[in-house]
Amino acid sequence: MSRLRLREVRLSGFKTFADKTTIAFTPGITAIVGPNGSGKSNVVDALRWALGEAGRGIRSKRVEEVIFAGSEKRRPLGLAEVSLSIANDDGLFDLPFTEIEIARRADRGGGQEYLLNREKIRLRDLNELLDGAGLAENGLLFIGQGAVDQALSLKAEERRALVEEFAGTARHERRRARAETEMKEAIDNRARVEEILGTLRPQERRLATLAKQEAGREELLTEAVERIAALGAARGAWIASRRVRIGGQLSTVTSELQSIREQLRNADEEAHRRRERLGLARTDLDVARRALEAAREARESAERAFARVDAESSALTRDVERIASEVAVAEAEIASVEALRAAAAPAVDAEAVAALEILDADLSAARRELEALTDGTGEGSSDSAVRAQRSREVERADLTARLERLQAERTAVTADGASEDPSAVENVLILAATAASDAAARLAAASRELAEAESGAAAARATVGESERAARAAEAEAASVSGRLTALEARRAALQERALSKAAHAIGGRSLLAGAELREEGRTAVLAALGALARGFVVDQRGASLLDDEQGALLIDGADAIGATTHPTLPSLTSEIVSDPDGLLGRLLASVFVAPSVAAALSALADLPLGGTIVTRAGAVVRHGGVVIRETEPEDALVDSEISRAAATTERLRTAAAALRSEAMVAAGTLTAAESRLAQGRDAEVSTRAALRAAESARAEAERRRDAVRRSTSERAERISRLDAAVTAAQARLNEIALTPEQAIATDAATQWRARVEELTARRADLATAVEADRAALRTWELARARGDATVAGASARITRAAEERGALETRSANLRAQLAEQSGLAAAARAAATQREESVQAKAALQVEIESEIATDEEAKRGLRSREQQLDEALRPLERDAQAVEFERERFIEELSGDLAAFGRRLSEDARLAAGIPVALRTTAPADDAEAPADGDTAAREGLARQQAAALALYWEGQHASSEQASLVAPDPEELRALERLRRKIGPLEAGGASIVMEHQELRARLESLEVQTRDLDGAIEKAATLMRELDQLVESTFTEQFAALQTTFASNFQLLFGGGDAQLRLADDGESRRPGVEIDARPPLKRRQQLSLLSGGERALTGVALLLGMLAVRPLPFVVLDEVDAALDEANVTRFGDAIRELSERTQVVVITHNRGTVEVADSLWGVTVGEDAASRVFGLRLDEAKRIADQARAEREAAR
Repeated sequence: MSRLRLREVRLSGFKTFADKTTIAFTPGITAIVGPNGSGKSNVVDALRWALGEAGRGIRSKRVEEVIFAGSEKRRPLGLAEVSLSIANDDGLFDLPFTEIEIARRADRGGGQEYLLNREKIRLRDLNELLDGAGLAENGLLFIGQGAVDQALSLKAEERRALVEEFAGTARHERRRARAETEMKEAIDNRARVEEILGTLRPQERRLATLAKQEAGREELLTEAVERIAALGAARGAWIASRRVRIGGQLSTVTSELQSIREQLRNADEEAHRRRERLGLARTDLDVARRALEAAREARESAERAFARVDAESSALTRDVERIASEVAVAEAEIASVEALRAAAAPAVDAEAVAALEILDADLSAARRELEALTDGTGEGSSDSAVRAQRSREVERADLTARLERLQAERTAVTADGASEDPSAVENVLILAATAASDAAARLAAASRELAEAESGAAAARATVGESERAARAAEAEAASVSGRLTALEARRAALQERALSKAAHAIGGRSLLAGAELREEGRTAVLAALGALARGFVVDQRGASLLDDEQGALLIDGADAIGATTHPTLPSLTSEIVSDPDGLLGRLLASVFVAPSVAAALSALADLPLGGTIVTRAGAVVRHGGVVIRETEPEDALVDSEISRAAATTERLRTAAAALRSEAMVAAGTLTAAESRLAQGRDAEVSTRAALRAAESARAEAERRRDAVRRSTSERAERISRLDAAVTAAQARLNEIALTPEQAIATDAATQWRARVEELTARRADLATAVEADRAALRTWELARARGDATVAGASARITRAAEERGALETRSANLRAQLAEQSGLAAAARAAATQREESVQAKAALQVEIESEIATDEEAKRGLRSREQQLDEALRPLERDAQAVEFERERFIEELSGDLAAFGRRLSEDARLAAGIPVALRTTAPADDAEAPADGDTAAREGLARQQAAALALYWEGQHASSEQASLVAPDPEELRALERLRRKIGPLEAGGASIVMEHQELRARLESLEVQTRDLDGAIEKAATLMRELDQLVESTFTEQFAALQTTFASNFQLLFGGGDAQLRLADDGESRRPGVEIDARPPLKRRQQLSLLSGGERALTGVALLLGMLAVRPLPFVVLDEVDAALDEANVTRFGDAIRELSERTQVVVITHNRGTVEVADSLWGVTVGEDAASRVFGLRLDEAKRIADQARAEREAAR
């Protein structure tokens, strides 16, 4: 919740608040409610009026309109007063008060006054005070419903002015306006100087022509002398008083300004040192971050490498499994083909083929005979017997030739069978089967050896990986402990810079605990027993005498040892010493015993030898008389002990890492030998598997050869049988032909041949079908056999390739497993390094934040000093101008007085009032023969003397002013000065004649030159003001750009918060011509297209305006803000979002909201109601919502308890 800034407002007689009314505000949100016309907005007008606003801003034209005008039942009032109480405990206002009260009063006579803590103050001073606190722009503090709509209705250029007001550039604009005013003043002054020059130049020309003229009257001279003496004294006193007053003020301001600038220089030097530290810290942080990024990249690289090797190893495993599957499939294919090749080929029936051939021949012969018998004659023809006889002869000849052919074929088949030896084929098959069995046995042995080699290689790889990981872990831990050891040694070096430590080391001494090693569980007890000696140093007797003036504990090396004592129940503390190179610890602890607790030590105190001590393991020291002492361990002892442990740990870890590295190297050698055996085993398995496949192929070939011989033998026997049957049939036919009578042949020849043709045709069809079926089966078998041979060749090739690929994959897999173990260790080391780097970055970032916080604090102090410097500088400039004007006036006074002395000569010097201020040596009343008096014609000497006299008179009159009690602060009467000037013009030069005219002309010339110098100075001031205006323009533009970018973000987020979605943006409407582009608003409510603001609904326009104003308040947080019915156009849902928005705003800014909406009231922390009575006077009543809720809950609880 925001700080309570605006505590209360008190009204009396202001508008409708006739009575004294107090409204107290609370932190967070204060809601003011009431019916229309009750006076809610008058509360806002009162706040505005008290902060210096008037006119349309408070809905009034004249002062009397803010005073209660009365009603039918109440008379009007004559005075109105509003006072604000604002908290200043954090120095918001540059005043030494924790609370500021600002009040404003007005009466019907038109009088007004402003009060600050009941003291009157000018409005200008009040505005400067409010400007310094950020409360000068009322347009930011007070936002009404019209302001919300106006923010959207403005033109782009006008909206830019609103954004600039919220961006906080008004202060720079005011500085620019002041610079512009100063420049205009300088321009005006230059114009006046030019005007004076224009006036004096004709006078100078006129004096040149009047140099020879001379006139005057005695009475005018007397009057002139009288006036010069009187006015000279008055002007001298007046100039002196102004010089003293302005000089004092100038000295005070200058002194304070020098002090402020000295503080600023010191602050700048300190800021420079801090920035150097910040630069070093940022450099260290950048280095640490780069190291962290490198460590993260190394970690990610190691993890990626580990993942890559792991994925590749998994892929290789899948490839090995795939190859094994492919080998199994190929071997199954070979086995299936071998079964096919082992089966006998289907045979074509040779007897059927021979019979088919015979049938074909018989059928052809029968058809010829039948054609011959029936060719154009008929069956009863006389030639039938001849043809039948001829047919029988032909058939007999054919049968005889067929018989001879069959017998020759049988002889050939028998001869072929004699060349084959079935026993030889059987012997070859037996040898092939034996070779296959031997190859299978060798393959089984090779497989076993390969499995053993793989197991040995896997074990060796695991050993190597485990050794490598353990070695890296040990090395990483050793590095960490080594770093801690380095830090401890640095701390010990720092401790050794102490006086005693430095002196003891300078004479060759050493720390008592240096080189000693204690058991961890007994370390606390040993350090407690040693006490201050734990921080002591071992020196010889001569060195002890040299350290007489140093404070601390010393142990004299070589002194007599303390006699050892024993305790009947407690062990000696020397048992806790692991290593004591010089035996000094054992000598010191010889009479010290260790007890488990204080109670045990007190129980054993009765048996403690004289001079003995008991210590507990917790560090308590028990001595005779029941004295128990508990001390904290000395830092240097702790450091020495920690260094000893860290050094021992580091050495142990390094030794362990070296041993693990050695084990890893031995395991690597074992792995190399195992991988060599594994490669040899794979090669042996591949060659043995190839030999087995060759033996299996040879055995299958022998089996095929045996089956072929068997089939051939069977087929020959069958063919011989068929040939014998054919010979028998042919011989029977020959016998039949020989025995058949010629009459039967002639009579039945045609009928018989026809019947024979039909019989032969039917037999041939059946036989041809059977032969074709056998041939088709043979072709199918031969095709399957050819395909099987191709399958066996392809499968064998695949098995060979798979074996080679598997060997390569196994080798690669072994390498990958070794890499996997190595990458795992590297990844673990990289993660540990990244963690250390992250811790380092966090520590360095914290240091940078601390330095930046210090720089911010310094900058805040410097801003205060610069603000004061600016105030003093602004106060110094008018003082310098006043001092310059006084000096200019004094110089002009001296010039005028010197001119009078030069013009009027001795007449002035003779006057007593003037002579008193002129030294005797400078007076012109000396006799004419005085050699020192200037001659009348010596113009230069005369003018010089007049100048000296005038300066002496000015000093005289200033001295008179200094010695007087009252300072003359009244300027000479201008009319008197003008009268004197008229007398001068009337009198003209006297006594000196033409020389006085020449002197006056020279004076006028000198004045013209002085004015020309002033002209140049004014030109420089004008240029300086113009430069400052340009710089301020750049500052305003950069500030606007930065704040506008922030406003774009906050406006978009507030728009989405209030609308529950959609988007909106601010953009600069740059047309390329305007130097200050306007601000445009683009809005797209949820579920709508982007459209112009004029097309939005009233509620959407109101929400958009609220989002814009809330965004401005977020960019430039104010101490408090007053919202006057800005939610009037919102519906209930949008009011809820508006309430959430102002609730978020109230976390940083105190909010006062005038509202009619219940949703807005619900988010308020306190509530004020405004009502109007019958007398037309407004009244208020307040309620804290948290207290109301507490009272309601209490009342509810009481009612429930009463039930």
